[in-house]
Amino acid sequence: MSLESFRESLARSHSTHEKSVEIYLENSIMLPQDASEEARKAEVRTESYQLIKHMLELAQKHCEEQNLEPGSNEAFAAFDEGHDTATSVVHAYQGLSFSMEERAALTPEQVTEKMALLVPNHVTNLVAYVKEKGKLGVPQDWLSDAVGDYVSGRFKSPAVDRLLAQSLTQVEIVAYMDEMLGKSPLSGMSKLEETYSPSVTKAVWNFFKLISGVLLISFGIAALPMLFSALPADGMLLGGLTFGALGSIILLALLVLAIVGILREKPASKRRRQSILNMIDRMNGFFLEFKSSGPFSTAHFRKRVDDLAEAGVVWPSGLYVLLDDMEARGVRVF
Repeated sequence: MSLESFRESLARSHSTHEKSVEIYLENSIMLPQDASEEARKAEVRTESYQLIKHMLELAQKHCEEQNLEPGSNEAFAAFDEGHDTATSVVHAYQGLSFSMEERAALTPEQVTEKMALLVPNHVTNLVAYVKEKGKLGVPQDWLSDAVGDYVSGRFKSPAVDRLLAQSLTQVEIVAYMDEMLGKSPLSGMSKLEETYSPSVTKAVWNFFKLISGVLLISFGIAALPMLFSALPADGMLLGGLTFGALGSIILLALLVLAIVGILREKPASKRRRQSILNMIDRMNGFFLEFKSSGPFSTAHFRKRVDDLAEAGVVWPSGLYVLLDDMEARGVRVF
């Protein structure tokens, strides 16, 4: 049933706010009717669906506290606000395919993954997870905009605060790890791998192969009169030896410069590599600390966020907007 039909039905008959929540949720289902029963059950357990449900329940509580008539314009406005706030977060993610045929074919596991808003709680090795899955399916700016809608709205709760704080921090942590550990399609190397200085041994070996090639070419020049008798033997011999000697000297000089450059670059490369590894380790520690199901102290969470910001993490702008709003509301635990 569409929202328009639902509103017409409420206008014609007595109903309840619980019925309003039910219809709004029915219209929020993203899987088609021909999806498997297991997949449809999986959808109602996803973080996306549960967020919409929770925001609608907050709207219902508001309507009941204000004694708003079910189906009234004021009640519709409350439910619309709760629903729009939740879906603005959900739609910032790009996990569910658009085609209805593709949606109908999804397995329960795929539904859970594509409609997730957070890294799965069972993940303990975030580095391995990011290497396998890549970034979360949400641009940081889009998520910040959606959080702005939540902060400016009427309906808040520690449960939603928690979800949004986790999502805003996880999206940046995963994006950084993916940027540092993901392999470039051009170089075939990750940014972390690029911090490793070239091997001196490998450089010597490569230059040895180049010098060998120069010497082979010089011998070939000197031997050309054996194939073409019209060529001057002495002149070609001198040319070959000159080419070989000059080429070898130039390559040896370049080798020395290359070795000196590698040795000079090694300390800086090591510092860059260690900086990346330290940041990944600190981010992973933050993730593990704040992925648990237990309560979080707002002050401690903010301190840990600020510590990483001082270390160089650029959090999504919506994170500070959310934390400021939580502090203004007096949320001490979430």
